[in-house]
Amino acid sequence: MADDSSNDDPNDALPLSDLERWVSPSTLEWLDEGDREKAAIQAEIDEDEAGYANYLFAQEEILRGLENEKGEQEPAKDRQVLRWSSSRTNPDGVNGTLLQNAEKNDEDGAVNTIYILSEALAGFGDQVWASSRHVSNCLANADRCREILSPLLTSSIHREEGPSEHKHPLLGTSFLELGAGAGVPGWTAMRCGARVICTDQAVADRIRCLAECAERNYCEMKDILPENDERLVNAAKTTVYPYNWGDDVHEVSHALSKDGKERFDVIVGADCVYMPWLHDQLLQSIDMLLSDRGVALLPFALHGNAKDRDVWGIADKAKTMGFKVAILEKQQLTPQKRCMEAKQGLVHTVRLSR
Repeated sequence: MADDSSNDDPNDALPLSDLERWVSPSTLEWLDEGDREKAAIQAEIDEDEAGYANYLFAQEEILRGLENEKGEQEPAKDRQVLRWSSSRTNPDGVNGTLLQNAEKNDEDGAVNTIYILSEALAGFGDQVWASSRHVSNCLANADRCREILSPLLTSSIHREEGPSEHKHPLLGTSFLELGAGAGVPGWTAMRCGARVICTDQAVADRIRCLAECAERNYCEMKDILPENDERLVNAAKTTVYPYNWGDDVHEVSHALSKDGKERFDVIVGADCVYMPWLHDQLLQSIDMLLSDRGVALLPFALHGNAKDRDVWGIADKAKTMGFKVAILEKQQLTPQKRCMEAKQGLVHTVRLSR
């Protein structure tokens, strides 16, 4: 594999050898190829610092720039390991917007996660959008989680498994995140004891960052939980996998169970419905992967890239496919950037069940 040694900077990428347990052998090989390609491009830039390649990279950094306190664009910072924490008092949680990055939240019952924003711009997964923060906050709060997962928790199969009032409702559940981006909902579920499969489109840098998040969250859990804690045992089963909506689900289902027959109790696709032209593929994947008693959550904001009615059209499409559809209570969060409209932080949630 490519040389992936690192120095002592906590923001440096972890070596691929640390990520091996979280991905399949074929994905690891693919990530290694991505590392080699990235290293080759960097070598070209280093040899020609005044060249055109440097100009393009500088322009990309400007386009990805963050806002300062005055709402002005600043060049993007170097790669950073970031945190998001749940909160019972703040709908945004703690951190997650481009203007925040504090230490983890010490609030009682807070779920603290580690995430990394990918350098890959594809799909706008290089930010933690309001819908991701909202659903993560809901999942972290056990009472609120029971409400939004009520079709799952009131199923006859779940009732036969015994009372669960004293444990988090995600403990032991199978959890799939589609279009994960930074993966905050998945890492929240992982911290709460779910068996998580985290997916995003097949972009090497994106998948590498997700695998590194799995490693960093797991290592932190190991530091604070007993070795036999069920949350830690389930966290060790986490898998990161490249998956494009509508594709065959064979490898995703086999990541969950050896025979590939088990399906997911919970599927989350945060801010995945802003592209109406991909609704069919997204719903096909959910249909193939959701268990008979499962719940799919599709939180989203209206960003204005498509007509609002077309974005909302996913609800009617889901009904025609036989899903039960519920529209959950909307929640206003802080938009990702100062230049965004308030409605880009107003999160709606479509819940699907069988």
